[in-house]
Amino acid sequence: MLARLVLPVILTVALIIVGLWGYDQYQQNMEYRNYMENLYQKSFYELVGQIGDIETKLSKLMVSGDQGQSMIILSDVWRQADAAQINLGQLPLGHLALIRTSKFINQLADYCYYLTKKTGQAQMLSVQEMNNIGELYNNCARLNGELRVLVDSINSGGVKWGELRQAKVKAELNEDSENVIVRQFTKIERTGIDYPTLIYDGPFSETLLQRRDIRIKGEAVDQRQAQDIAAAFVGRDRVAEIKNGPQTTADIETWGVYIRTKDGEGSIFVSVSKRGGKVINMISDEKVNDSKISLDEAQRKAEKFLAEKGYDSMVPTYSQRFDGTLVINYVYKQDDIIVYPDMIKVKVSLEDGDIIGFDARNYHIAHRKRNIEQPELSLSEARKLVNPRLKVKSEAMAVIPTESGGEKLCYEFKGEYAGDDFIVYLDANNGKEVNILKIIRDENGSLAI
Repeated sequence: MLARLVLPVILTVALIIVGLWGYDQYQQNMEYRNYMENLYQKSFYELVGQIGDIETKLSKLMVSGDQGQSMIILSDVWRQADAAQINLGQLPLGHLALIRTSKFINQLADYCYYLTKKTGQAQMLSVQEMNNIGELYNNCARLNGELRVLVDSINSGGVKWGELRQAKVKAELNEDSENVIVRQFTKIERTGIDYPTLIYDGPFSETLLQRRDIRIKGEAVDQRQAQDIAAAFVGRDRVAEIKNGPQTTADIETWGVYIRTKDGEGSIFVSVSKRGGKVINMISDEKVNDSKISLDEAQRKAEKFLAEKGYDSMVPTYSQRFDGTLVINYVYKQDDIIVYPDMIKVKVSLEDGDIIGFDARNYHIAHRKRNIEQPELSLSEARKLVNPRLKVKSEAMAVIPTESGGEKLCYEFKGEYAGDDFIVYLDANNGKEVNILKIIRDENGSLAI
């Protein structure tokens, strides 16, 4: 009798233990799958970014006329291609599936390594070598188009890389496959990849962040004075309530001020420098429901706003449209010289033209009246040093920031090559190539990469 009672209990306990063990195994398996999926996603998007960066650098190389700059670009391409090859090998695709793409990336890395050594030995690239670079660029561009399709398909279709691993795709890819990754990689085997990394803040933004040595001068202001300055900046007639916000102690120490507006269109946060009482930035959480005004009208609104706030001689450089808003980068112009370190960003609502964002951090760190001496090189002399492949459309003189936190006077040549827009900067005193920017234009504005 006792045995008949104990046996079911033992079986029940055993089933519970087995069930718990099975659930634990299931959880571990799911964790492993998620880990592998994340690894595949990371490898894939890094690969896409690397190939995109290679394509951009190759296009810059074709308009470079400076041997030192060419060596730097070639070295960057070589390292990016090596990293891309590693990420390609981590994807759950068979060797035969990617043999041509792998071969192309390997050859690209090897060739750029060879050219890096050649330019490092003070040897010029030959016409044939430049033609080879052009062909590599064309292959990357074709690869870019196909990968854009794949990125969009993966993002919209929810396809998982783990499905390929589970299906054990170890042989050649099948163009008739139902899996979008399999289909697209079949096409990619015949072409290439692209997902360029864009610098949304315009040229030199990363270099501007290196400036840590300049502090705003002027009298100290307290929190109450900061509130008064913020209210005046926003418009006193708009202020319904004003409160203290968080302080900052970074390169520019600021008081924070919260403002609730009478129109009920959201609150505004304003940062005011503790010394000098300058408005460093202003952010509104006003919602933008629809785009009703043109980009040209939005730019006129931004320029009127800057003039009213006392920022004279500011010229627009680059802009981008995001979710019903337009962000415009303005830089200072001293006489006829563009001064890129003195930058202000203005964000305009495309619904009603309201200014809903303002960032003058770089301007207040760098701005001053500069004593710019006459350059040793004339404009006509500098023009002769520009690569003849670049069809120059405009030229100017500009002050640009350097990686060390300094500044350099340059000649700025804007031009076109093979349907793409570029800006080449030559040192105004020795003619050396300092930087090359590629300009990307679309319906949302313009970007520099």
